[in-house]
Amino acid sequence: MVPLKRISICLAALFVAMGSSAQTGQSTKGYELYSWKIKGHWYYSLLPGTNRSKTYEEITSPSVVKKDASGLKAELEKIPKGEEVFWRSDAPPGVIKPGSGPIAEMKHPSRARIKSIKAMCDRLGLKLKLT
Repeated sequence: MVPLKRISICLAALFVAMGSSAQTGQSTKGYELYSWKIKGHWYYSLLPGTNRSKTYEEITSPSVVKKDASGLKAELEKIPKGEEVFWRSDAPPGVIKPGSGPIAEMKHPSRARIKSIKAMCDRLGLKLKLT
């Protein structure tokens, strides 16, 4: 049987580690980047990575959507160096899209745009991975 004091010390260490990660803004699962084009403009959502699939509402929420590369750059600058950014080529499986309004079809942009955003990530010390 494990002494209660040892369990308490382990839990305390775990909470300190978790708090430290939350304070620095680091994500243990990296970040997920989604992109889509509507009426000639590219839109991006950058979300903390999780073990679950994101919903369409989470990805396209006005609070997280950034227009064009300048908006994306402002979000990327908030991420600590060394983090991984997984650029998703499609919406997660099972995502239900709304029946009305402009529908965001998640996809990667042209090679030139990808190359530009990869260079931006390189300058910021982020590891961009296309998935």
